[in-house]
Amino acid sequence: MHRYHLFHRLILTACSVVFIDLVATLHARTDRFGGLETVTAEITGRFRLETIRDRWWFVTPEGHAMIALGVNHLNEVRNAPEYPRTVLAQRFGNDWPRVHAEIEKQIRAWGFNSAGFFPPQEMRRTMPYIVTTKFISASFWSEPLEYVDVFGPAFASDAETKALAAATEMKSNPMAMAWAWSDSLSWDLKLTRQTRGTDFVSFLRGLEIGAPGRVRYIAFLRERHGGDIAKLNAAYGTSFSSFETVGGSTLELDRTAVLVDDREFLRLIARHYYQTISAVFRREHPHGLLMGERFQLRDHPDEVLEEAAKFIDVLGIQPGDHFFPPVAKLTRPDETWFDVAEFDRLHQITGKPIVVVDHQCGFFDQQTPKTGGWHQYPSAEEAAASYDRFLHDAFARPYLVGYFRCQYLSIYKDQIRRFKQGLLKPDGTPFAAYVSRLTQTNRNVIRQILEAP
Repeated sequence: MHRYHLFHRLILTACSVVFIDLVATLHARTDRFGGLETVTAEITGRFRLETIRDRWWFVTPEGHAMIALGVNHLNEVRNAPEYPRTVLAQRFGNDWPRVHAEIEKQIRAWGFNSAGFFPPQEMRRTMPYIVTTKFISASFWSEPLEYVDVFGPAFASDAETKALAAATEMKSNPMAMAWAWSDSLSWDLKLTRQTRGTDFVSFLRGLEIGAPGRVRYIAFLRERHGGDIAKLNAAYGTSFSSFETVGGSTLELDRTAVLVDDREFLRLIARHYYQTISAVFRREHPHGLLMGERFQLRDHPDEVLEEAAKFIDVLGIQPGDHFFPPVAKLTRPDETWFDVAEFDRLHQITGKPIVVVDHQCGFFDQQTPKTGGWHQYPSAEEAAASYDRFLHDAFARPYLVGYFRCQYLSIYKDQIRRFKQGLLKPDGTPFAAYVSRLTQTNRNVIRQILEAP
C-alpha cells in the first residue's frame, strides 16, 4: 500500500492536481460550493472552468473541481397556486427562509449541488446558481415573437443596464457561477419561418428606412454585391430599383442566393448581439464566466455558434424539440436521449465546455396525469431509467460540466392544460421511487467521472 500511494503522489505532483485513493475520493467531502475536496486546483475566490485529468470541470472559489447538478425554477414555489396545499405550507406557511432551507436540504439529499436557473433569493447565498437575465422575448416558445433592433441605441442601453447588474451580482456573491440569458432566441431561419412566419433577418429587413437595423442590412447588401443592384437582382431573380427597396413579398426567401445572404447577415446580428452585451460584462467583471444564450437544441445555426464562441466561456444547450407549433411529430423524442454526435459537433464548433441547461422527462401519475413541455412516459420507472441513461451518456463526454433538471414542484399550467411536472407532487410530497432512482443516478455519475481513465 505504501508503494501504491508513493506512486500516486509522484503522478499527482507532476499533474499539479491532487487525486487521492479512489475509494476515499468517492466518499470525499465537498466544500460549501459542492466541489470535491479531493480534486484540487488553484484557489482564486471565484468560479472558473479548467481541464483536469483530460476533462472539463467547474472549479469552485475554494479551488475544488465540481460537476454541477442542479434543479431549475425553485423560485416558482413562492407563486405557485399549488403551494398553499403542500406539506411545505402546512409546516412553514409563508416563512420563506424556512421553506427554502427545507428545499435546499431535500435537493442536496438527492445528490444535487446547485440551485440552477431562477433560484429564490434565500438560496442564492447558500447554493451555487446561474445568474439569468431576460433580453428579448423571441424564444422558441414565445407568442408572439418580439425581436428587437439589436443595432439600435435602445438595445445598447438595455445591455448596459443588465450586464452591469449581472456583473455586480456576480462580484458580490461567490455562489454566482456564470451569467446566462433567457431564453434562447429563435435563431434558425428555416425553422422560424416554417413555424412562426418570420425570423430575425426578416424583422430587421422590414424595419422603416433609417432604423439602425435596416441601415445595417442595406450596408451589408451593398458590400455583399459590390454596390451593384443589378448584380443583386440577377442573383435574387428580382427587379428592385435600389438597395433601400430590397424586401417585401417579391423577395423569394427560399431562393438559394437570398438564403445564403440572409445567413451571413444572421452572423452579423449574432456578432453584434454578443459583442454588445459581453463588452459591458467584461468591462465590469473581466474574470466572470459568461454562458450567454441558453440555446435550444437544433435552433443554433453554425454561423451563430461561431460568433457566440468568440465571447462566451461555456455553452448552454437545452435539449428537446419544442418549436411552436411542432415541426413534425417525433417518433423518438430527442430529449429522452443524449445526442452524442450533435453534442460532439457543438463542442467541436465552439471549443467550449457544455452545460445541459434545462431538461427532464415526465411520467404518468394520478396527481399529474397529463404533463407538458417534455415527453411523458407511462411510468415513473421508465422516466427514471431515461434520466439514468441520459446522464451517464452525457457525462461520458469530457466536455460536459453540468446538468440542470427542469422543475421542483409540479405546477399546473393553464395555457397548456397540463402539469409542469417536478420532483414533488402538487401536494408537496416527493415522487418517492422516482427521486430515489435519481439520487442513485446522481451519485453514480460522479463515480463514473472519477473512475474514468
